[in-house]
Amino acid sequence: MKLAQGQKAPLFIVKDIFGNTIDFNNIENKKIVLSFFRYAECPMCNLQIAKIMQQKENFEKHNLKLITVFESSAESLKASIYDRHAFNFTIIADINRELYELYGVHPSWLHTINTFSLKTILNLKEAFKKGFEIMGRIEGTINQIPADFIINEDKTILMAHYGNSIIDHLSLEKIFKSV
Repeated sequence: MKLAQGQKAPLFIVKDIFGNTIDFNNIENKKIVLSFFRYAECPMCNLQIAKIMQQKENFEKHNLKLITVFESSAESLKASIYDRHAFNFTIIADINRELYELYGVHPSWLHTINTFSLKTILNLKEAFKKGFEIMGRIEGTINQIPADFIINEDKTILMAHYGNSIIDHLSLEKIFKSV
């Protein structure tokens, strides 16, 4: 079931890719951007992370904590995301898809087909220019669609965005305007 604005965000306790415990309920005095991605070598995911990296100061300015969830293993995420994008954010390896299920983030062939557009071609071209492999190793569900949630300090959902294609994340502009 999809979550909506005003609902309490489902709480969880998990380990990040370094084995640190992330207790969602104990994150205080910060709004949280919880972003669900596909897999570690997904070029569109890496492109979105690169765009986020360019906005590091805005995340700090708006007192936002970024938590990212991927279907890949911790080892793959360290190599493909953390080592490539040295940015201080939390990365969770959810190979069993427990958080995906908790937040109602599901694969969709229909939304995957929606991906094939001029915008996608331009994004692929940009990802290729940045050195992200177009046909990297697929570690997860090929038709996984992203989702983003902005969560208030009181753990209510301020904004829930379920993508309509594999490149459809909540825009950074909307994130910063909403907080």
